[in-house]
Amino acid sequence: MFSPLLVSLAVSAAGVLAQSASSAAAAAAAEASLVAQLKTANGAATRVNLLSDSDFVFDFENPPPKAITQGAGGHLVLASVADFPAVVGNGLAMAVGFLEPCGLNTPHLHPRATELLYAVNGTITTGMIQQGGTRFIFNNVTAGSGIVLPQGSVHFQINDNCDPVTFVSALNNEDPGASPVAQLFFGMPPGVVGASLGDVGVQEVVQLASMIPDTFVLGTDECLQRCGLTRGAQPMAQQVPRVAGNAFPSGVSAGAGAAASSTSQSRSIMQTSADLVAAIENPVAPSGARGGTTQPVTIALIVVVSVLGVGYLVLGALFFMNRARGERGTGRSFMRPTMKDRALVPTVEVPTLDKYDPIASRSS
Repeated sequence: MFSPLLVSLAVSAAGVLAQSASSAAAAAAAEASLVAQLKTANGAATRVNLLSDSDFVFDFENPPPKAITQGAGGHLVLASVADFPAVVGNGLAMAVGFLEPCGLNTPHLHPRATELLYAVNGTITTGMIQQGGTRFIFNNVTAGSGIVLPQGSVHFQINDNCDPVTFVSALNNEDPGASPVAQLFFGMPPGVVGASLGDVGVQEVVQLASMIPDTFVLGTDECLQRCGLTRGAQPMAQQVPRVAGNAFPSGVSAGAGAAASSTSQSRSIMQTSADLVAAIENPVAPSGARGGTTQPVTIALIVVVSVLGVGYLVLGALFFMNRARGERGTGRSFMRPTMKDRALVPTVEVPTLDKYDPIASRSS
């Protein structure tokens, strides 16, 4: 009795989806046509007349899907020529970024624009390298402050706090572009990447490439522990497509299990190293200060150092004992035994022969 109803609902849903997809495709085609007309317009007045009043407004709270860059640590909404035709010919774009607690906008650069970033709330930590031969520039940008990030500079933003922060960035190009450094580097031929990293094997390059998450990732382990957060699965949709020139060698691949295992081992090693350093620098820190790991590490470190110390003491004791024996033997002298029983030893007397004198022989 329900079969005709279910079939009718399925057909209706399929029709709605098809109509929605058709409408989206038509809207995209109309926007592309409008952008093409704006780019070829013979003056600003013509561009203005091609736009409707509403075309001059961009809704950052309800943007078109293609304007959003989403990651596990936050997202960015960009109003540029790709989704906001009104900026065509005006030489600017604008982005609004939303960083979650411990969120990191990974190192990237804008190939065609300089960025002026304004912190709306909280504090945003930024780092930048302009080019080879220049120093690393580090700043904490507080609410109400801004920072200039020159065109082509490699930079990042991180929210090293436990509350969300927002920033606004103005870019002096309607098509600024964004080049994520990690994805682009590992998108090169694996042999080139391995050689650039100091002759790392191709298998390792493939595994590392398969572990790179999208921009806007969850940040440092220290921040995550401090804020009580865990690093879960992160999207990895921004990988550079593989073609003949940068393809992985046949038979070499990194499965999800291998990548996850490598990630877990790397984080475990890095965390253990950090805990050891913290234990050495602050051996009396409470166990809760670093998630309860400092105290066991401190105990283990003390045991290892104690065992090594005992070993060195034993070696030192053996060395000095041998040295003392050698010194006692230095003053000894050899005593020739007495020969009071010498008569018991048989002896043979050898007659003494006169020395031969040739002159005496002739005279005789």
